[in-house]
Order: sequence, then structure tokens, then C-alpha cells
Amino acid sequence: MKRKADTVLPGYEAVPLHVYDSTLGNTDILTRIGLVFPSALSLERLQDSWFELVRAWPILAARVRPTPSTPSGLSYFVPTEATLAALEARSRSAHSKPLDKHIALVDASPRTISTFHAIAGRSVHAQLDAHQVSIGEAPDTRERDAMTCCNACTSWKQLLVTDQAYVTAQATKWADATSVTISFSHIAGDAFSIKNILEAWQRTLNGQLPEPLQDLGKDPFIKLLPQKGDAEELPLGWTKLGLVRTLKLLTSFAWDLKVRRPESSFRQYYVYMPQAQVDALMQQARRDLEQLATAEAAVAADAESESKEEKNTSAASPRDYTVSTFNVLFAWLLQNVHAAFPKQAKMSHALAVVNPKLRPPLGHVEGDYPAHPLWGGAFAAVIRELSAHDYATLPIGQVALHIRESLKEQVTPRNIRNNLVLLLRHTMWKKPSGKVFFWTKNTSNYWFGTTEWRSVKFAELDFGAAADPGNGAAPPSIHPVAMSAGMELPTTARNRWVIFGEAGKGVWFSGGMTPKEARNKNGFGRYILVK
Repeated sequence: MKRKADTVLPGYEAVPLHVYDSTLGNTDILTRIGLVFPSALSLERLQDSWFELVRAWPILAARVRPTPSTPSGLSYFVPTEATLAALEARSRSAHSKPLDKHIALVDASPRTISTFHAIAGRSVHAQLDAHQVSIGEAPDTRERDAMTCCNACTSWKQLLVTDQAYVTAQATKWADATSVTISFSHIAGDAFSIKNILEAWQRTLNGQLPEPLQDLGKDPFIKLLPQKGDAEELPLGWTKLGLVRTLKLLTSFAWDLKVRRPESSFRQYYVYMPQAQVDALMQQARRDLEQLATAEAAVAADAESESKEEKNTSAASPRDYTVSTFNVLFAWLLQNVHAAFPKQAKMSHALAVVNPKLRPPLGHVEGDYPAHPLWGGAFAAVIRELSAHDYATLPIGQVALHIRESLKEQVTPRNIRNNLVLLLRHTMWKKPSGKVFFWTKNTSNYWFGTTEWRSVKFAELDFGAAADPGNGAAPPSIHPVAMSAGMELPTTARNRWVIFGEAGKGVWFSGGMTPKEARNKNGFGRYILVK
């Protein structure tokens, strides 16, 4: 069969998309990341600085189109200087449609942000409880889109044919706050990539143009692209499903989607945990693990006394009982989510996102990764299974330790390589294999995935330069006090959560639940409901 010709866009220069960024887990997802600043910022300054950034990094205005001759089958089409000027003029026009705007500006200053998003409004005015967890619903979907991402594409299929960039911005000014949102195809990378874009935007607000991006087109994982005849080594926790189990998986998923928890019953929720509660959970986890260490030491001592006459007995490595804040926050989230699951005896599989930017794969050498930040490599690592009952009822320290020990197995360089190779072999947008891989052969088990953004530290961003201090005073520091997120997927966003990290003197989480799950008396129903 004759191969289709590569797309050609006059006024644009093609840059091949990285092979891993073209896997289905990236092409399928369109993401929105938003920050809420507790001040009415200047929309004009935000717009002017955005375009200054785009002129320095024109790839932010790129279109994405098929190019069958490239390894990924896709390319960014980066506008030339003249094309970029025309796109900016079109975007700035008051008569342009939303999809013609690279940055959309909405003046909602007659309203407070509380009328749009109640829990974010409480944070803007420092009214969230300082000792207890608060939970609140996300805004209505239609209004959310109008106020955060009205100019963004809503599907990969649309993005491939629409004259719109794969990264867009929106700023909405309220009477008491400003929300700034970056919408992007996941081919742009990960949360670290978006933090870099926002940091560069902050610098332009401060009058400091960012340096041009280096190494555009350099592919960080091209050498991992499997070749014909290469042996396959599955990553830890994954299994290949045959036809029967694939049908069972699809049936189980369809039952959950259409009958048990219809998509129409789902709502997005935001959860705020004040720092005092984070500290209390860490203290509780340490106490739990001290008790576990004491109990296991006693058992080990008894076992040693029984076998002390045996020769050549090798001593086991001492168990490490330390856990991180992420381990504990993830454990707390798993406890509350699993409390609402109807079949407590059923096994559950938790997934946590691992990032090769921080932990490179086997065979990585210095210089493999491009100097610019607009690329990704994240994948889901499988936590060893526990029953829903165990997740909901075990001491939080034990659940946190279970998470840490499971992830330690997952982040070896060899296993990270195997995860990347699996996805490159079977899920390339250009030519997916059609084979199905899952984290268990028991396809009716529960599953739950979480992305961790605490390490990105979005709260460090300071958009104070977009405020008007008056009287020639130095601009104030204005950091985000709340965060928002959204995803457009071809299926469903259920069972997916994000741990945003700190903002406004606490940690933010968000994910999808039914109202019944959100008010479960043993889970999130124990906390303050913000309306």
C-alpha cells in the first residue's frame, strides 16, 4: 500500500514529534491546568506577556499534523515569524471566534470567583478550615469550559484538523481573583513542562524574555523504539490479555460505565487538606510504623531463637520503615476512595505515575534528553494489590509503606525501560499493535490511578507583575491559592485523581466520584462540604 504523503502547511516549519509523546496515552488526553490568584490581575498585561513568550518560543503556537514518514507519524508545525504575527493579530481581534484565539480573555469582574467555584473562593479569602479537610464540587462543566478553556480543542481528532495551537491559554478576571489556565495536548509533556511554560510567562511579566528553546526535534527515547526481532520483557505488574480476558475486561468496563456508575452520575470534586492535617497524618503514619517495626522485630527475634542452632542462615536485610509525604497523602486518598467501594473483599490495583525525567531508564546516557522542557515520558506504575477493605481500614502508615515498597520495585532503571518499551511497541499512534495489556488477569478487580504534582511546586509561581500596585510601587508577590484541572478523553476520567500539591496553606486534590461516593460516611463524608 502506498504511504500517504506528509502534511505540508505553508508558513510553518515541521518539527518531528517525539516517539513516546505520540503514544496513545498522550495523544488521547487533552489536559487543562489552572491556577487561581487572589487578586484581580490585568488581562492586558497577561495577554501582552503571553505573546512575548510565544514570540520567544514559537513552538507554543504550533499546529499538529500527520507526517507518515517520521518515526512518530506526527509533527509540530511551528509558525514562521510572519505567520506568528498574523496569528497574534487574529487572536487579539475582538471579532475572532474562541478557536481563533491563542489566549482567551474573560472579564467576569462583576462576579466573585465564589459564584463560579465555591471552594476556590473560600481559599481566595482564607476561609477554609485550618484544621479539617474540606471538599467541594467543581463548577458546572459548561461554565467551567467557558471560564477556563473556551479556546481549546476538545479532542485529538479535532486538534489534527483545526487551525489552533496544541497549547492555549485563558485568563479570567473576577472581582476578587484571577484564574489562569493552560490547556494542552498531552503530547506537550507533563506537569513539569507546563510549570516551565508558566515560569517563562512569569519572567516575561517581569520584563525578562526567556532564552530560545534548544534541541527542538531531539527525541529523548528514540533509541528505545523496538526493532523487529527484539525480545519483549514485560514490566513488573503487567500481563498480556488473550481474547477471552480482553472481552471480560471490556464487559466489566461497560457494566461500570453504563449500569453501575453511569457517566452522567459522575462529578469532579476538589479536596483541600490544611497543612495542620498533613502534619497530623505524618505523625500518625510514623506512630503506625513504629508499632509495626516493634511487632515485626518481636516476631523476628522469636524466629531467630528457634533457628539459632541452624548453620549458614543468612540474615535478611533490615526493613526500612520510612515513608514520604507523598506516600502518606496517596495512602489517605486511597483510604477515602476505597471506603465507598461496594465489594470490600474485592482486590484493587492502585497506579501511580512515574517520571523518567527524574529516574532515567536503563541505557540512558548524558545527552539523551533534549535541553528544552516540552517533552514527556510519564507512565503508570502498578502498586501491589490489596483488597478494598485493606486500603480502607489498615493504619495509614502501613498503607503508605505498602506504596513506598511497591514503587521502589517499580523504579529500577530496567523496569522503567521496560515500561517505556512496552508502550512504544504497542501503543504508538502511528501503528498500535491492537494487543491488550493490563495489570491483572482478574479483569473485574477495582483500579485507581493517581498523578502526583507536588514535586512540580506550582505554588512557587508569582504573577504579581500582572497586578497594578499603584503609585509606582514595586509589584506585590501574588502566588496561587487554589488549583484546577480537567481532562478530555475519548472514554472516561473515572478512577483518576491528581494530587496537586501545596497552594493556599494546604494541599489540593481532585478527581471524579459519584455524589454517593463523595458523601460516604467512612470516606469523604467525614469532612466539611463546601457549597
